[in-house]
Amino acid sequence: MPDRTYEFVQLDVFTQKPLAGNPLAIFPDARGLNDGEMQALAREMNLSETTFILPRDAGIEAREGKKVRIFTVEAELPFAGPPTLVTALH
Repeated sequence: MPDRTYEFVQLDVFTQKPLAGNPLAIFPDARGLNDGEMQALAREMNLSETTFILPRDAGIEAREGKKVRIFTVEAELPFAGPPTLVTALH
């Protein structure tokens, strides 16, 4: 992967207590990452799921929202409720 920097946050899902529940990594701006890089980052995070937000044109976002991709350590998921909700609330 080229030498780039991407910010991410890690949140706990299914809990109100810090350092409990299921951790989720969220990359709020994944522009520039390809499929393989997202999968490699998810594998490196080693969490149940990692989400990548891909900002879109303002008009498309107004109609359809942001594009979110969800990866486990092994594969991309077409949809998963908890990481989608937590990512939306972030």
